[in-house]
Amino acid sequence: MADRWAFTDKARAISRYMTLAEMEEGCDRVRKASWWGRVVRCDESTQPPYYDIEIAGIAKLFKTTQDQVRTMITEEWFGVAPAKTTSRVRRLAPQIDALHDKDFALVESVLNRLAPEQGAEG
Repeated sequence: MADRWAFTDKARAISRYMTLAEMEEGCDRVRKASWWGRVVRCDESTQPPYYDIEIAGIAKLFKTTQDQVRTMITEEWFGVAPAKTTSRVRRLAPQIDALHDKDFALVESVLNRLAPEQGAEG
């Protein structure tokens, strides 16, 4: 799996500079401070967020996309990892997916030009 504890790790990192109440406020109150406390403590009884509004609030708090939050949730709570990609690729995927076809073709040609040849040694 890519990063089995990405959700918890992100919540713990945020809890170093925000209180749990501030985390509740930072996610537009879609999850309570007590829930964030259970996440940070790795309480196994903690249920994952499910609704789109929850995902949106957590994405706001995490300063990331809703798709990235969904990926963290499915991997941590359900053990379903996305196809193996690096964090660099995952970071750029939403922007690439949003491109128009002509712009995508341009990006693809630039990447093909810059990337080392597949199977090349050295």
